[in-house]
Amino acid sequence: MPGRRRSGDLLHLAASPDRAGPDRPPAPGHLNSSRRKKTMNPHVITAMPVPFTTTGALDLPAYRRAVTAVDPHVDGVLVAGTTGEFPALDDDERLELFAATRDLIGPERTIAHLGHASTRQVIRLARATVDLGLRRSALITPYYLPTDPAGVVDFYREVLDAVPGLELFVYLFPERTGLDVSPSVLTEILALPGIVGVKLSGAASETVADYAGVLRSGQLLYSGNDATLPDVMAAGGHGVVSGVSSLFPTVFAALSAALCEGRGHDRIQSQAAELVALTGANIRFLKAGLAARDGGDWASRMSLPTPNSETVNQIHDAVASFT
Repeated sequence: MPGRRRSGDLLHLAASPDRAGPDRPPAPGHLNSSRRKKTMNPHVITAMPVPFTTTGALDLPAYRRAVTAVDPHVDGVLVAGTTGEFPALDDDERLELFAATRDLIGPERTIAHLGHASTRQVIRLARATVDLGLRRSALITPYYLPTDPAGVVDFYREVLDAVPGLELFVYLFPERTGLDVSPSVLTEILALPGIVGVKLSGAASETVADYAGVLRSGQLLYSGNDATLPDVMAAGGHGVVSGVSSLFPTVFAALSAALCEGRGHDRIQSQAAELVALTGANIRFLKAGLAARDGGDWASRMSLPTPNSETVNQIHDAVASFT
């Protein structure tokens, strides 16, 4: 299997045994459109679920075990995103998770999700996050109350103006937010100083090429569709933000390495697709596997579908096979 990632700038990764080659995505300001069309080093960013006890308490020891398990295999961790049940977390809990991830894998590989419904809440959390030494961050669009394109652009502008130094990924998830941000509107957001890329989830991830076409020099595009890494790269993207990689990091690392090295990847891609089909976007399905692999309750705070016993057994079998 691929070897350990080296710590370092997520946007300018140093060469490592499983990331060799001249076409590693460079830092912002050095990636032009012609270079994006080449075969790039595919990034795998883990969207980490957050474990709770059966009484609803945050289980930091279980979280640390899970981050430690993926550390050798992935390029970074997205903390407290959708897969992390961020609406159910208090800000102090999010900051605890940010700090724990930073301590385990370093600040350059930690992406702190700052999502809230209002700029006031986002700015408060963003300032506290920067105080932890973390600048890499993601921010989902406003949600619940509707807004117009100008309101979306202003949302990001106000946050970046209030918290200088943020390195922010725009996070689009139309099914969860009620906002469908078009490539033309994204173009305006990407022009703001401090925006380093975009993460596409749900329906937005089905049109990667359209969004990749409006990236500025040095900006990155990640898809939240775990099963489509080869397609994302072919469409001009740079990798995936994968919840399933929290449970099966070696499979996604192997797929990324095969793509990077130009080796046949059909078998590995098939394995990844099967694992995504098994655990999918369902957080409790992932947590059933994480509890088996790492220990802990891995309960959820939010109301989510629960896998039946047959599915749990299949997940446990997959964990035994791939970990």
